[in-house]
Amino acid sequence: MRRVIVMGLAGVAALAFSSVSASALQVLVTHMDKGADGVTYHFSVKTDPGESLVAGSDFVTVYNFGGLVDGSGKSPGGWEFSSPEFGRTPTWNGYPVVLPVDMPALNNISWSPSRTIPGGSMVEGFSATTRATSTTEGQYSAQVTRSSNGKSSKQAIIGQITTPGYAAQ
Repeated sequence: MRRVIVMGLAGVAALAFSSVSASALQVLVTHMDKGADGVTYHFSVKTDPGESLVAGSDFVTVYNFGGLVDGSGKSPGGWEFSSPEFGRTPTWNGYPVVLPVDMPALNNISWSPSRTIPGGSMVEGFSATTRATSTTEGQYSAQVTRSSNGKSSKQAIIGQITTPGYAAQ
């Protein structure tokens, strides 16, 4: 029994350490436009050559996107947008693998591929509009599929990103 627990903890530690890899998926704010409805954030997703985003299981979430304008979330072809109350976070056996700050009453925005996105890709065309006019340092997470030596495994990613300021919400 002790060996099973130690092996389980080692697995969680390996997933946690992989979440801070310098060679991993990145979510970037490419630019922001101010318009009549608010500020539109434009995002891109960049995959590492050794990882892919698999339809039906992998995703990207930006947390605490306060002031989201209803109906403003846009996706490029082959992607689906959602705005869950609690951000979609990578899990292992039902437990979160990364621990982003997810504040109640603030929107989260998620994108999931409806087709597999290969490694080494840069995907643009993601956007969402907010009524918030200030910015803050926020977080994103992602679940990707990493392939090595003919085997595939899930990898959890967490990173920093500019998000709408929520203090004024």
